[in-house]
Amino acid sequence: MLSDKSLREHPPFLQMLLLVLLCMLSGGLLAMLALSSSMAVTGLPATAMMDGNLEDPKLVPLIWYLQSITAIGVFLVPGLIFSYYWDFNTPFAPLGLQHKTPWLTYAAVLVLVIGSIPLIYTVYGWNQGLKLPAAWAELEAQLRASEAQAEKTIGLLMQRTDSTAFLINIGILVLLPAVGEEIIFRGILQRSFYQASRNPHIAIWVTAILFSAIHMQWFGFLPRMLLGALFGYLVFWTGSLLPAIFGHFVNNGVAVLGEYSMRNGWVGFDEEQLSALPLWMVIASVLLTTLGLYWLQSRKKDGAFERLD
Repeated sequence: MLSDKSLREHPPFLQMLLLVLLCMLSGGLLAMLALSSSMAVTGLPATAMMDGNLEDPKLVPLIWYLQSITAIGVFLVPGLIFSYYWDFNTPFAPLGLQHKTPWLTYAAVLVLVIGSIPLIYTVYGWNQGLKLPAAWAELEAQLRASEAQAEKTIGLLMQRTDSTAFLINIGILVLLPAVGEEIIFRGILQRSFYQASRNPHIAIWVTAILFSAIHMQWFGFLPRMLLGALFGYLVFWTGSLLPAIFGHFVNNGVAVLGEYSMRNGWVGFDEEQLSALPLWMVIASVLLTTLGLYWLQSRKKDGAFERLD
């Protein structure tokens, strides 16, 4: 019986199947709640997203509400439930809270994530320039149109430059994804893939590929996959999910802060310029990223990752 064993004692395939079903159930229930309550909470029916112009500023509260409920329902709630029942003897074991992480590690993660930004944006520029074969031209056009619409939606959320909107965006676009996605991907899925393969590198990179794929933004697939692998190695080296959550938070936070700064006129560059940075800056980013990775790897807690499988 499923209830006789903790989740970690079941085969990895069954763990993943149960996780997917839990995400679908939780996401579906909270989606129905959001759809039925959107009028009371935001003053707009959920159908306004389909009927109205997605560039209309009046839709911002509705988008905030629906996006936050989606993140909570699909990632945060199932992730916490699954983590709690992972091991009957150690609730929330996948979070690795029992492993103390020195503050210097968080400082290194901060420097590493910020230092890797020029490299990540350069890879993003390359990814944006990729062309599908001519036979798939229609598919490429649809994918680019979908991504452009997603960017417009994010741009709409960033139009308001007041401090209240900034804090809401930090909560919805930065904090919720950092916590919810890391629990699901690095906390649970990466652990299951490790149980299946007994190879941490396979577990990290397979999880990173899935992490990038689920965002459905194919022309940003490579940089997101690299970030996913980075977060995966942080868990592998420290035995805790907290450095990965912190790194994810910093990465998303820098993006929101950068957009906020550009819209307020505090900086004079845009995202297109970031994907075409000078070669010296990219080389410096590669060196800083390499040094950061080496420093973190050299302080790896032996067996920390394995003890949590």
